[in-house]
Amino acid sequence: MLFPTLFFLLLGCLFSWLVIQLCLVANIGKESDELQQHHHSHTGVVPRIGGLGIILGFGLTFILCFIFLEYENIKSPVYYGIFAGALASFFLGLIDDFRPLGAKLKLSAQIAIAFMAYSCGLSVDMFVIPFTDIQVNLGIFGSVLTVFWIVSMMNIINLIDGLDGLAGGIGLMLMVLLAYLAFQSNIVISYILALGMVGAISGFLFHNFPPAKAYLGDSGAYLIGFVIASLSLLNSEKGAVLAALIAPMLALALPIADVAYAIIRRAIRGLPLFRPDQDHIHHKFLQAGHSRQRTVLFLYAISLLALVGGLLAFAYQGRYLPIFMGFTSFITLFVFRSQKISLLGMRNELNETLRLRQDARTAIYLRDWFLLETERANSGNNLWEDYCFILKKMGIYKAELLIGEIRRTFSISDSFSSDSEKMWLAEHSIGEQVNLRVFGNQENFSENHFILIADIAAEAWSKAALRWKEIYGYNLDFESKAGESINYQQQKARSLYRPTYS
Repeated sequence: MLFPTLFFLLLGCLFSWLVIQLCLVANIGKESDELQQHHHSHTGVVPRIGGLGIILGFGLTFILCFIFLEYENIKSPVYYGIFAGALASFFLGLIDDFRPLGAKLKLSAQIAIAFMAYSCGLSVDMFVIPFTDIQVNLGIFGSVLTVFWIVSMMNIINLIDGLDGLAGGIGLMLMVLLAYLAFQSNIVISYILALGMVGAISGFLFHNFPPAKAYLGDSGAYLIGFVIASLSLLNSEKGAVLAALIAPMLALALPIADVAYAIIRRAIRGLPLFRPDQDHIHHKFLQAGHSRQRTVLFLYAISLLALVGGLLAFAYQGRYLPIFMGFTSFITLFVFRSQKISLLGMRNELNETLRLRQDARTAIYLRDWFLLETERANSGNNLWEDYCFILKKMGIYKAELLIGEIRRTFSISDSFSSDSEKMWLAEHSIGEQVNLRVFGNQENFSENHFILIADIAAEAWSKAALRWKEIYGYNLDFESKAGESINYQQQKARSLYRPTYS
């Protein structure tokens, strides 16, 4: 058994590493990340091609299984569903990497992929209540749980992909876990596919561990999430439902808690639930001065301890339940401490957030309006005039936008003073040569309120620049000219009145 184990591990690793290395040498994929998106913590151009190496490594493993394993072991609708779903997940993410899709469209596609996998035989039909022998037949709810499980896992892996090596490393741990569970349950195909993914992710991590030369991208995140979900469902068919489904969730306990808190935080603030920000645990570590390497290794350790705690709890009929509860409490306390959460702080933040909720929602509406104006603007100068308009409506006192060597300034008063005792200041880097400085009057904003509004203002220009690049094929600057109108309606829209500022 040692030889095939090493063979699939090394094959997946070598193939994934080689594919990504060749893409880096050939500069493939860099066009997907020429403009740094707002809230991304990296600088420079880092191609999001990790998913390509992983899917090819996984695909090679599947092909070898198809060739060498017995007919009944591989040529089943279930396994076709796993490979087809993995491929569909990869291409969905790949499209989103190069041409961002709307949240509703992506969710609809993910549900379709999950339902296709369910139709091929991947499902949870029976559930055993933890630490008892009681079995519950799920009936029609099994399909709902299956689709929810697959879609949730795809999005969880994608949401934690905010730091070099983090999503890939946690995905690697989960694949090792699934390989172990498959081995214990004697599910040969699941064992081999999990080994292939372990190797493929390992090959990717050679290029992704801080400082990253390649990113996972949505293509890799969706792929890893789908394979984790599908292999855990496959393992559950042989009676390992608790370990196969719950143990992966325990390994993801820290990211899940972090994401859950982020969603609650955004809901209270009146922000879109899936709007990215820099308030996650790994961002807090980086802001505290820790290196990327130290941060990701620490989060690896926490996730690994949670995984081991869950395995001990369920592998020995609840004998080690106190250990599991201890890990759960530790992770919960860690999340609260890293986010600087206290009962008094939560109450104060809730009161302040509810008071300022309308301002945040208004800023989001202004951001979305400004993004639509990108399609109507005749030039970069027109777009700057619109930007000044939304800055004024957001309550910004002064802003300085630097693109290359050209600086433009907006101010609501000629007698501006940047006295630190009277003004808040936020600085944002929007790409390699685009920087924004935003000032707010302390009489009008609390610090947290100003940071949020300034962040939305920076996000507005960042999204507009990405949209301009997408429409016209070149970067946005103040002297940029829009391409020719494609129809009469667009030309008429461009001729509408635009406010001007001196």
